[in-house]
Amino acid sequence: MMGDLINIYVLTSLFFDSKGNIATRNVGVTFSLHEAERHKAQGVENEFETFQICSNWQEHAATTELVFAMREFCDMVKELQQDAEFR
Repeated sequence: MMGDLINIYVLTSLFFDSKGNIATRNVGVTFSLHEAERHKAQGVENEFETFQICSNWQEHAATTELVFAMREFCDMVKELQQDAEFR
């Protein structure tokens, strides 16, 4: 189940890169629109972008980490099996 969508706000700031070009840097992330607006109000170089994510994103992240761990474990088992075959 996808869950409800919630907004997150990526806080950005403009800066000059090593070549003198204007670039954007991500400086933070928040769930609070008020915090994002306060960041933007601190100067013309500050802005934020809005993205939507699933409200149960932590569950999805944990599931993804579990899948990675299981794959890594399977690879280790395969290696051990291959080593055992050659002994």
